[in-house]
Amino acid sequence: MRNTDTTELADAGRDPFRAYLECGFDSVEGWPGTKESVLFLEVLKEWFRPHGERGGALEIGVHHAKYLIALHNLLAPCQSLGIDLFEDQARNIDFSGMGGADGPPSIETCHRHIFAFAAHPEAIHLMSADSLTLGPQEIAELLRTYPRFAVTSIDGGHTALHLSVDFMTASQLTSPLGVIAVDDLFHPDWPGVTEGIFRVLDRRDFPFVPLFITRKKAFFCHVSVQTQFMAFVAVEFSARYARDVRYVDFFGWRVPSFNFGNEY
Repeated sequence: MRNTDTTELADAGRDPFRAYLECGFDSVEGWPGTKESVLFLEVLKEWFRPHGERGGALEIGVHHAKYLIALHNLLAPCQSLGIDLFEDQARNIDFSGMGGADGPPSIETCHRHIFAFAAHPEAIHLMSADSLTLGPQEIAELLRTYPRFAVTSIDGGHTALHLSVDFMTASQLTSPLGVIAVDDLFHPDWPGVTEGIFRVLDRRDFPFVPLFITRKKAFFCHVSVQTQFMAFVAVEFSARYARDVRYVDFFGWRVPSFNFGNEY
């Protein structure tokens, strides 16, 4: 794996996000969904630009950094952060993110992928931690270190407890103009994710509410921008794919459901 696959294309005037999807994405192990569904995230940057949102990406549960690199390149230039147990897999109580040809997550593997495919790789920082242990002091330190993140991906522990705690953490670290993405919604192998989402939404004390869903992920935005943001995303989907938007009721919110095919 060369250190210049994506950066050479970016230096030649290519968008680093598109360059990664074309030249690096398929070589990094992970399960972020179809390439088409990842490419659709360009609409988020289109939303952020006129609003002046310049935050980076946060991912809780990095695995081999496949999705983190995509989000970082989408938002670059920015500061991004990945939080994972990495080698401390004894704390991975539900064994999510294990296995695969490249084995369990490791900081070394993530750094190798980041330096091969990320725009400004030095701007992605990795933190080895159990997300359940991030208390007020740790959250305050992260807020002092980073601007609030534009996109936060939750793909760590897949129990209802992990999802609830990680969503609370994400809601504190994500910009009011930003997005929280939760992986493996409705996945039959990980019912804890769906249970955790419904626990969070049932409390109704988080400012982030449903924005849209795909066959693999649920996306949330701040309640203050939900109406405008949702309408923007729906219009962009129709324009890009010449398809009517299907709306579904999701815990009291009528939101778009986008079908990108089999994403598992």
